[in-house]
Amino acid sequence: MKEIAEEARTKGEMHNQLAAEHEKITKEVSRSIYTRRILEIVANIKKQKEEIDKVLIDTKEVQKEINQLSGKLDRTFTVTDELVFKDAKKDESVRKAYKYLAALHENCSLLVKTVEETGAIMREIRDLEDQIENENQKKVLGNLERITLDYMQMKQENAALIAKLKERAE
Repeated sequence: MKEIAEEARTKGEMHNQLAAEHEKITKEVSRSIYTRRILEIVANIKKQKEEIDKVLIDTKEVQKEINQLSGKLDRTFTVTDELVFKDAKKDESVRKAYKYLAALHENCSLLVKTVEETGAIMREIRDLEDQIENENQKKVLGNLERITLDYMQMKQENAALIAKLKERAE
């Protein structure tokens, strides 16, 4: 009877020891997984920040160029308008030139507006491409498969540990 009690006690101690090992393994596995995922997220954030910086630089350059050209266009029109208007009072052909100048200015303004709208559309396209790239990076199906495989592996490890516990308990 004492032998059976002694054996039960040693098996109980072994059970406790294996249960502690099981807990330790589970915690270590989850920590490494979390650490790896955090590092992946940090890398993605760095990459996104670099892309955002590139887009901001491009946008600033285009906006600066548009502003310079618009200012130059307005100054040139003002000077030309004054010069032609003075002569338009005296000569009929200069009056026609003045009308053409006004039409040219209007067309140039429309052109600048079109360039600005094209820039806005290009930014939207870039944003959509970035969104597509982000979705591709997520690789939802790949992640799901990896998580499923990890889960199955953990189940197998747990089953093996439980089998060892049962073996030692007998």
